[in-house]
Amino acid sequence: MAMGAAGPMLQGETVRAPQGHAADLAALTLTQAAQLLRAGDLTAERYATVLLQRCGERADLNAFIAIDPAATLAAAAAADAARREGATLGPLHGVPIAIKDNINTRELPTSGGTAALRGHRATCDAAVIARLRAAGAVILGKTNLHELAMGWTGNNAVFGATVNPHAPGHIAGGSSGGSAAAVAARLAPAAIGTDTNGSIRIPSSFCGVVGFRPSLGRYPLDGVMPLSPVLDTVGPLARTVEDIALLDAVMRGAPVPAGHIAAPSLRGARIGVVRDVHLAGLSADVAGVFEIGRDRLARHGAVLVDLDMPELAALIDGVAPALIRHDATRTLPAYLAAHAPGVSMAALVVAAGRDLRLGDLAADDDAYARALARSARVRAVRGAAFVRHGLAALLHPVVPMAAPPADPRFVSPAPDVVIDGRQVTAREAFGRPVAPASLAGAPVLVLPAGSTPAGLPVGVALEGEAGGDDALLRLAGAVEAALAG
Repeated sequence: MAMGAAGPMLQGETVRAPQGHAADLAALTLTQAAQLLRAGDLTAERYATVLLQRCGERADLNAFIAIDPAATLAAAAAADAARREGATLGPLHGVPIAIKDNINTRELPTSGGTAALRGHRATCDAAVIARLRAAGAVILGKTNLHELAMGWTGNNAVFGATVNPHAPGHIAGGSSGGSAAAVAARLAPAAIGTDTNGSIRIPSSFCGVVGFRPSLGRYPLDGVMPLSPVLDTVGPLARTVEDIALLDAVMRGAPVPAGHIAAPSLRGARIGVVRDVHLAGLSADVAGVFEIGRDRLARHGAVLVDLDMPELAALIDGVAPALIRHDATRTLPAYLAAHAPGVSMAALVVAAGRDLRLGDLAADDDAYARALARSARVRAVRGAAFVRHGLAALLHPVVPMAAPPADPRFVSPAPDVVIDGRQVTAREAFGRPVAPASLAGAPVLVLPAGSTPAGLPVGVALEGEAGGDDALLRLAGAVEAALAG
C-alpha cells in the first residue's frame, strides 16, 4: 500500500482528480479517492453526491436495503469542513463505504435481511464501524444480504434478490451479495461484508471484485449479527489488493503504513494447488480461466505445486453446517437480547423465510464435539501440507462455476446447480471449495482472474496459513499483478 503526505497513493504516484465527470469519480479506487479527499482535490460532498446518484440510477441491482442520503451528505459536508479547518485527517477521511446489513450502525437500521428485524436500530456502532468512522469514513448505506447471512445465492425472501451487475440474469452470490454488487457496479469504492463459510468469497468471485476473509479473530465481532464464533469473520471488499490492505489496517486497529510497499516478486514462491479438493468438477469455462491464471503466475516465476489431500476431502463434509446449527441456537438469542431485546428468538424463527429452516437449529453437543474435532484435524492436515511442501499459499477457483442463472428457488438450501450439464448439490458446488479455509480459520484473498466467454467473472482464492494475513496480503499484490497479464 502507498501512503504519502496527502494520503494513500497508487504505485507512489500522485493521483489527479478527474475533471468532474461522475463516471470517472465513481471509478476511483478506495486509495485514489482517499488521497484526493485528504488533499482537498475532491470534496467529500461532491464524491458522496456522485455515488448516491449512482445508487439511485442502479436501484435495479437491489444492492442496498437502506440509504439515508441526507445523513450521508451531512457527514460528507462535516468531513469537508474538518479538512478546511485543519483538523487531523484519518486515512479514510470522507470516503463513503457500504456496510452489510448484519453489522450494527447507529444511524441506519440493521435488519439482518430478516422480517422480524426490519427497521430495527442498534443503539451503537459495531466495533469495526467505530474504527472505520475514527479513520474518517462516511457510511454510504446498508447492503442487501441472504437472509440472516445463511445462504450462498443472495436471494432474500423479504428484500428481494441482489442482481449481478455483470449479468442481470445471474445471481450475485451470498450472503454478502449486496456488498459485492455495490463495489462491482461502482456504487461504492469499498464495502464491508461477513464470511462464515464463503459469504465474502463467493459473491466476490461472481461479481468480479477483490474480497478478503481474514484469519479468525483478526477483526472484532462486537455488534455483528453472529452465527458461529468458530467460523464468523467480518471482512472488506474492494477493487484492488491495495484497497484491501488499507481497510485491513484500519479494521484491525493497526497503523497505516507510510510510503509505498512494493509487492514481493513471485519468483520462487511455492503456491499449492489441491487437485482432489478444488479442481474436481470444474466447469470448462472456469477451468480454462484458471489454467490461464496458472500460466501467468508461472511466467512470473511462481512454482505451482500440484498435490492431493484425500484426508482433507473426507474431513470437511458436513462440518461447517454442524457447527452453525449448534452455535446459532446460542448466538442469535444472545444477539437479540443485547441489541434487539424486543424481538425474541421464537419471533425471529416464525417470521423468517421458510427456506432457512431455523426450526432445524439444534444444540446437539455430541455432534458439535465431533465437528470441532474434525475442524481441528482440518487445521492440522492443511498446516502440515504448508510445511511439507514449503508453500506460501494455496490457489484455486473460488467455486467450480461462474454465477449460475437467477432462480427464485435459489434460496437456502439452494436447489441443485447445473455445471456443464451435470447436477451437483448446492453444498458441493458452493460449500465444499470454501470449507477448508473456514474450518482452519485461515485468511483468503479472492482475486478476479478473468471472465467466461459469456462475460461472467471468475475469481480465484489465494489462501494463507492461519495468522499469516500480512504475508498473504503482500503476496496477493504480486499475484494480482501477474493475473492481470
